[in-house]
Amino acid sequence: MNRRLLPLLATAGLCALAIAPAGAAEPPGFKGAVLGSDLALIASDPRFDCRPLRTPIADRVCDLRHGEKETIAGMPVASLFYFYDGRALTGITMNLDEKHIQTVVDALTGKYGPSEIRTETVRNLNGASFENRTWRWRLPGGTIEAQRYAGRLDKSSIRVTDHGAAERIRQRRENAARDPRQDL
Repeated sequence: MNRRLLPLLATAGLCALAIAPAGAAEPPGFKGAVLGSDLALIASDPRFDCRPLRTPIADRVCDLRHGEKETIAGMPVASLFYFYDGRALTGITMNLDEKHIQTVVDALTGKYGPSEIRTETVRNLNGASFENRTWRWRLPGGTIEAQRYAGRLDKSSIRVTDHGAAERIRQRRENAARDPRQDL
């Protein structure tokens, strides 16, 4: 290799590392369970209960057993669900009290960088208006979305989703339905 190119390549490599967003090397996830990771990681943890289900993004769900506790960014999680297709993690949903969402968003921003922010007005049953915010981090292989008001004004949610999971699952199910051997 040309000796004059070596320092240039080294500098280019360092620049590429410097501009890469934090956390970009690893798919998004939660406490070591990243998108695509194997079911055994969560299913082997006695704090979780796993059972079959059929949704567009999963054929199995694991959630915290009654009485088990979890936190995100030091804030208590009200519920936590891991969704699997086959044995691969395709999504994570967490619900928490709305009063903790800004702490979680700040931690996610620290790890993944700035997010896209969408605002909308929501109304309660009495007609009072509230500004709902949704923060979205688009990352290689997945998206993290934090929503200030999730169904109720006192609840927020964090969702981690695999970009292509729903389409892969739909395609596989369609192919299985067309296979005559499946109708025996």
